[in-house]
Amino acid sequence: MEQLTQMELLHLQDLMEAEALAVRKCELYEKKCKSDELKSWFRDAVQLHQDHVGQILTQLRNHDGREREDLPPVH
Repeated sequence: MEQLTQMELLHLQDLMEAEALAVRKCELYEKKCKSDELKSWFRDAVQLHQDHVGQILTQLRNHDGREREDLPPVH
């Protein structure tokens, strides 16, 4: 497979950082909520963004064609 360009890698890094920020924000909002319905919504949003990070890592591993032990685990 052809390698990703430096620009593509930077875009993926930005995307992963944005997803990680979304996780942190949703976790914070969940803690501050008093409504059980909103707490549930934020928990679901946390899981969604964590899944996105996992999907990006999976694609990067598949694109590389070999398992990478230096990539962080998915929570």
